[in-house]
Amino acid sequence: MQKQEKIRLGFIGAGSISRFHMAAAAKLADRVTLQAVCDINETAAEEKAEKYGIRFVYTDYKDLLASQDIDAVIITLPNFLHAKVSVEALEAGKHVLCEKPMVTNTAEAHAVIRARDQSGKQFMVSMNNRFRKAAQWIHHYVQSGKLGEVYYAKTGWIRRRGIPVWGTWFFDKNLSGGGPLIDLGVHMLDLTLWMLGYPRPISVVGKTYAKFGPRHKGAWPGKLFAADAVYTVEDFAAAFIELENEATIVLETSWASHIEQERVYVELLGTEGGVCWNIDLSGDGQEVKLFREEKGVPADVLLHFEENDERFDVFKSFITSIENNTPPLCTAEQGLLIGKILESVYQSSEQGKQVFMEW
Repeated sequence: MQKQEKIRLGFIGAGSISRFHMAAAAKLADRVTLQAVCDINETAAEEKAEKYGIRFVYTDYKDLLASQDIDAVIITLPNFLHAKVSVEALEAGKHVLCEKPMVTNTAEAHAVIRARDQSGKQFMVSMNNRFRKAAQWIHHYVQSGKLGEVYYAKTGWIRRRGIPVWGTWFFDKNLSGGGPLIDLGVHMLDLTLWMLGYPRPISVVGKTYAKFGPRHKGAWPGKLFAADAVYTVEDFAAAFIELENEATIVLETSWASHIEQERVYVELLGTEGGVCWNIDLSGDGQEVKLFREEKGVPADVLLHFEENDERFDVFKSFITSIENNTPPLCTAEQGLLIGKILESVYQSSEQGKQVFMEW
């Protein structure tokens, strides 16, 4: 059997998130080559190249995409560039792993899907939380039918203080597409919908608020807003989402709010049981609570899961999809569905009414 050639990688974006993908790629040195990195900040790109042994440095992503020595790209740019660069990369014949959110609106999502289909290349969204062991277990448990009919889900990522002031594009709606809803809510929606089998949403009632950012309050402890920073996104959002299978999801997200502490969670209610997962961001492991009946008596089960490098597992899944020419776990169609929900939440808040979705 002929040994498969290594996949040659190009990294577009050398910011803070890129280091997770580069570190993951370095662990798969027998299957990939870290070929190139691109960033308009040449110093940042050169630093990453030196640290991770990347061969070539570019300052214009179009030059990287023109290279015939690159098979796949990993995109870690500001949100408004995700879809644009993904489409151009697919058109250039590259496989694509794109950071979340895949898009800032549904028109962009359709463009990505068209480009993927026309190129015949693999496209994957980097939804890393799906790859946690606890998430994998809940997904399998729900899909096995052991919770019965899951009719209600509540999920959220709410911070006490956590507006990301280190990059002002985060709170410029034209560049980010939104605040915590599109930054954190995308993770929780994806997790919840994936656990439920990704049923389509049919309507949304949503509301967004900006109570801290416009006053230059709510940044990470020890961080300050730039004096001239203009804040045009929400810092809290909530939504009620109705699904085609008659189940509902309640979502809440915040970068800043007067709460006891940061909480990241998924709760599912089914006819035969319930699940609660408060996600521990410290890296000390995960606990999942399972509630059910045993012989007519309420029974609580506490499950412990060791931490795994879920970002490495995302990357390995992407590379495997290229090698085997099989669809990735996190698809562009799912990115479209998430994008449609987020878009509808913002529309509902602006219009002050329920938004119905057409498919």
